[in-house]
Amino acid sequence: MSQVWYHGNILSDAEGQAFSRRSHLYGDGLFETIRVHRGRLCFWESHYFRLMSSMRILRMDIPASWSPDEMEAELRSYLPDTSGDYRLRMAVWREGGVGYAPSTAGVDFAVHVTPLEDVGYPHPLKTLQVDLFQEHKKSAGLLSTLKASQSTLYVLAAQFALDQGLDDAIILSHENRLLETSRGNLFVLKGAELTTAPLAAGALRGVIREQVLRLAPGLGWTVKEEALSPFALLDADEVWMTNAVDGVSAITQYRKSVYGMAQAERMQNALRASSLF
Repeated sequence: MSQVWYHGNILSDAEGQAFSRRSHLYGDGLFETIRVHRGRLCFWESHYFRLMSSMRILRMDIPASWSPDEMEAELRSYLPDTSGDYRLRMAVWREGGVGYAPSTAGVDFAVHVTPLEDVGYPHPLKTLQVDLFQEHKKSAGLLSTLKASQSTLYVLAAQFALDQGLDDAIILSHENRLLETSRGNLFVLKGAELTTAPLAAGALRGVIREQVLRLAPGLGWTVKEEALSPFALLDADEVWMTNAVDGVSAITQYRKSVYGMAQAERMQNALRASSLF
């Protein structure tokens, strides 16, 4: 039987379970971060199907009870009340203990619920100052599109931003093309053309990314999925970061370039209407 030691003390089997989860040992897991508004899980269907797809990609067993309606009801039962806004983070990991090959089938999960000050997506928009994170690059491929527990690249990019006194950092591909930020997907608006990196280049399969791509034509924008050079930032009218908690955030400064945010506000309003706030 394996023993788990912590701060010089051997732990009981029950105490050692938290240190023996495969998400802790190998990053063998996934997570979904969901905005909850007055008891509603915003864009729940998109979150649910992304989680199911991601679990299949990672060859995880999906419990028979995890239907969309039953899972939504269970997640809502963890909310302290239905009057406020919350960040709900569901972490799912493979069971099976120590060793790359799991010894048993099945998954387990935990849910973190954190109160949010904003009611609905932030208004006015959150504004960000950013720079490029160039120490490490993100690879293309199907695994790069997942919300995986192994998030070292994002942690390092976020730490770089902190060290530089910035709000966020832009992650690049190995071809030095814009992919996303440490917080979410990246959009570049020039005139009536809205561009974001394609999933094939390694961009995260973001739920709000999906919504923006769906809503943009109705707001008069042509959508392109293309991995742009950083030089595109010098000529942009607006630059956005999108994620499930904040909706759209406006990147207002990149080095000496300064951007507007009026069109980001339009998209944020469309998101609010779309998610039935």
